[in-house]
Amino acid sequence: MFKIAWRNIRRNKRRSFLSLLIISIGVGVLFLVNGYIAQTFEGLKGMAVAQYGNLQIAAEHFWDNDNQRHLLRRSDLKKVGQLLTVGKEVRSYTTSLGVNGIVGTEKVSTIAVGEGIEPGNSQMQNIMITSGTKILPGDIDKMLVGKGVMQKLGVKEGEWLSLMTTTLDGAYNAGSFQVSGSFSTGSTEADNVYVYLPVNATQSLLNTDGVDKVIVSLKNIQSTGSTAAWLKKQFAKNQLKLEIKTWSDLAQFYHQVRSLYEVIFYFMSIVVFFLALVSILEIMSMAFFERMNEIGTMRSIGTKRYQILALLTEEGFIIGFMGGIIGLLAGYGIGSLINQQHITYIPPSINHPVPLSFDLSLMNGIFPFIIVVLATLVSAFYPAIKASRLNIVEILRHK
Repeated sequence: MFKIAWRNIRRNKRRSFLSLLIISIGVGVLFLVNGYIAQTFEGLKGMAVAQYGNLQIAAEHFWDNDNQRHLLRRSDLKKVGQLLTVGKEVRSYTTSLGVNGIVGTEKVSTIAVGEGIEPGNSQMQNIMITSGTKILPGDIDKMLVGKGVMQKLGVKEGEWLSLMTTTLDGAYNAGSFQVSGSFSTGSTEADNVYVYLPVNATQSLLNTDGVDKVIVSLKNIQSTGSTAAWLKKQFAKNQLKLEIKTWSDLAQFYHQVRSLYEVIFYFMSIVVFFLALVSILEIMSMAFFERMNEIGTMRSIGTKRYQILALLTEEGFIIGFMGGIIGLLAGYGIGSLINQQHITYIPPSINHPVPLSFDLSLMNGIFPFIIVVLATLVSAFYPAIKASRLNIVEILRHK
C-alpha cells in the first residue's frame, strides 16, 4: 500500500509539488520564528543573570514594599559566607548596598540611583564599560556613572562629583568621589540615573555596617533552582531568617517579553495550521474528483473501503512528512546564512545593537514539524473517508 501511495504522489507531480511547497514554507517559517524566539530568550536570560546574579540573598521582608530598610547583619553575612564557601555550584558571591540621592558638581546635579559593590568582584565583570575603567580593588573614593549621568553632568574621567543622601537615621550626609568611567546597562532610562561606588563608601554614607543583599554567581545557570533549594534548607537548619530569590524571580522584564513572544508564536502556529489545512484540503479534494474512475476501478476489483482510506491517508502523510523535512532543511539553511551575516538591530528598551541570530537546534523544529504534518493528515483524512464510502456503481458512472 505504501508503494502505491508513493507512485501516486510521483505520478501527480504538479499537485504534489504545490502541496510540498505550501507545507515546506509553513514549517520553515515556524522553525525560523521559533529559533529567533529561543535565541532571544537566551539573550534575555543572560542579561538578567548579568544584572541580578543567579541568586540573591537578603534579610527577611527585604522584598516587601513596607517602606522599611531590612539589612543583612554582620553575623548573618558571616554564616551566609560559610555556607556559600562549601556550595558545590557556587562560583563566587558579593555584597551589595543601595543608595539614592543627588549627584552633581558645583554647577549641575541630577537624581542618582546608586549601588555599592565590592570592587573587583565577579559581578563587576558584567558591567559594560563605555569609557574609562571599572572600580578596582583598593579604590575607596571612585565612582562609575551611567553614560547618561555623565552626559547630563558634563564631566569626564578623573573629575570629582558629590553624592548627597540621607543616612538610615534620617540625617543628611555627603561624599566626594572621582569619576573612574562610564557604563551602559542597555537601557537609556537606567543609564540616566545609575551609579556604582565601593560598598564601604556606601556604608559610610548611610552610617551602617550592613548590606542589602548577597549576590551569588553559579557555575551553571541550570543549577539555580537546586542551589536555591539547598540554601533554603541550610537557612532553616541554621535558624537564619533570610530570603532567597533566583534571577527568574527578579527578572520581570524577561517574563513579560517571554509571554508576549509565546503568544505571537502560538498565534502564528494556529494561522499556519489552518492555512495548511485549507490549502491541502482543497488540493486533496480536487485530486479526489480527478481520480474517481481510478478509485472506482480499485473498488471493483475487490479493494476494501479501509484500504482506500489507508491509501489516501498515506499519500497525505508522505507529502506532509516530506514537506516537513524540506521545510526544516530550508529553514536551517536560511537561518545559518543569516547567522553568518552578523546582522544587528536595536530591539525595544535596548540602546545598543544586538545580533540577529537564530537557534537552529532540532528541538525548535519539532513543534512546527508536528503542527504542519498534523494539518496535512487532517486535510487528507476527510477526502479519504468520503472516497471510501462512495458506491462503486456511482463512482464508475462519474465522468
